Amino acid sequence: MPLPVDLAIIGGGVIGCAIAWRLAQSGASIALIERGRFGNGASGATAGIIAPLWHIPPDNPPLFQMGIRSLDLFPQWAAELADAGINPEFQQSGVLRIALTQPDADDLAQSFQWQSQLNLGVQWLKPDDIRQREPQANPEAIAAVYSPQEGCIRGQRLTHALAHAAAQNGATLYENLPATGLRRAQNRITAIETPIGPIPTGQVILAAGPWSGPAGPWNSPANPLSGGGPADPWNATPLNLPVRGVKGQRILLRLPGFLPQSATHNFTGYIAPRLDGNILVASTREEGQFNQTTTAGAIAHLIAVATRTYPNLTQASFIAARAGIRPATPDNQPIIGPHPIIENLTIATGHDAIGIMLSPATAELTAQYILDRNPTPLKPFTPARFPQPIAQQEF
Repeated sequence: MPLPVDLAIIGGGVIGCAIAWRLAQSGASIALIERGRFGNGASGATAGIIAPLWHIPPDNPPLFQMGIRSLDLFPQWAAELADAGINPEFQQSGVLRIALTQPDADDLAQSFQWQSQLNLGVQWLKPDDIRQREPQANPEAIAAVYSPQEGCIRGQRLTHALAHAAAQNGATLYENLPATGLRRAQNRITAIETPIGPIPTGQVILAAGPWSGPAGPWNSPANPLSGGGPADPWNATPLNLPVRGVKGQRILLRLPGFLPQSATHNFTGYIAPRLDGNILVASTREEGQFNQTTTAGAIAHLIAVATRTYPNLTQASFIAARAGIRPATPDNQPIIGPHPIIENLTIATGHDAIGIMLSPATAELTAQYILDRNPTPLKPFTPARFPQPIAQQEF
């Protein structure tokens, strides 16, 4: 039977593994529970781009600050994880955003106005500058912006590195073990139900990505939980998290003798170098899809993305394709913070396509809340911002 722990984390993607690492460092006993293999979902299928300047709107200060904080943390994070045994392959080699049309160039110029004021060394590149930096880039490129402090990381290795480092700090890892339900007493969770028996716990963090929402077993009326019967209101979407799945696909190409110097975006997708010599091309966005099947249409689209920026990639070999399901929310912000009803449940999900990008700051904020119980820093991301139809019910 599993041993009791101070804290159980449901979800072995990058968010769950990052939180587990940080809290294990504090001395808490941690159980990290993953239904498949660590990083087997969106965290492993990600492009791994670390570029808050391009993916987080500056008019959303709390979220933008999380992005900049994560960008600041990544170099030290990567070094610590490499020292712990697994190199996450962080490359702080910059991000190059290329405009191939005048409307895209106009968008670049507008972004450059505020980006250039952040003291991050962002540079405006003319066509000759682009060719000097990336000789194989499309000669029709009009302009580009280069942000040298940004970069990319290998999502699968990052997730494995975080899980490994958490285990080195005492966390117990449960891989290929689904959390099938939540055992409770009144307004508190007392254990996580699993096929090998309940895992007793004092605190729970739900970081199950798209399975944090209606797809999760804890939201099924057909899954009665200990402490209540089928008619118990606990079984009627008890967590009420509006998290939906959004499918994303990416591919790997290889062209011996060629790698872009930096991750490159052409307004339709990314082309990113990997340390193994492959070139990652990402990604699609497919609403309403909740499967991890790779498709011919997505592969064709991504090849077009790659060759639009680097025409020489028409000669590349196709290596592999992969898909993952991202967790999205109605207001495009992650859900981080205490559940408004369940006293010992904290949520950390809903990051959509920027989960890798925000993982350091998410882990920092969530771990700090678990340690000091001060919800104020998490207020912009609170689960309570969504309607809670069971909020007035007592359990």
